[in-house]
Amino acid sequence: MKRYGQVCPLARALDVVGERWSMLIVRELAVGPRRYSDLLAGLPGIPTNLLAGRLRDLQEAGVISKTTLPPPGVATVYELTRAGLALRPAMAKLRRWGVEYGSPTLETDEVRPAWVLLSAAGRPTAIPDGHVCELLIDGEVFALTASRSTLVVHTRPTDAHASITMPAGDLYRFMSGHPMDISAIRAVTGDHSVAHAALNTLRGALSVE
Repeated sequence: MKRYGQVCPLARALDVVGERWSMLIVRELAVGPRRYSDLLAGLPGIPTNLLAGRLRDLQEAGVISKTTLPPPGVATVYELTRAGLALRPAMAKLRRWGVEYGSPTLETDEVRPAWVLLSAAGRPTAIPDGHVCELLIDGEVFALTASRSTLVVHTRPTDAHASITMPAGDLYRFMSGHPMDISAIRAVTGDHSVAHAALNTLRGALSVE
């Protein structure tokens, strides 16, 4: 791991997470534990040897850990440690900066549901505490819950009070602020009040606030 060699908190932070791809690995783990194959799929363009090296560096720095899930879903996964979870506020601020000042998007740029959903994490939400809205986007499953009336996005399987299914393109347009009548989203099952609370939280989350 390269170091700046400066007695400065910012430089010390960048010593750990400033290498290319490091913060994007943290982004992928922000929604929950991921297998190596999940990370590889969620980071299009990263060479396998570079991913392995970054994971090793982040483990050594105490940002992520490697664990084995218990039966029946036995699998080796990576997840954020307490230090990794503490990066969430910094990522939220960088997202907001990226919306307003970041490089322009191109038609060839890739987009994944988890990337856009994380932009809504921490937003005020009317989802009742203890309730779960399941979101199915092009085969991926996410759980939207509330903690102290703010949105939490994760991939941990859980019983849902409501379920919404939509294509990734519709999700991106909806969260970018394009007009879309919530009542027109027909692929909603379960408690519609929970589903509508979730959708109202996601609406326009990618636009400048």
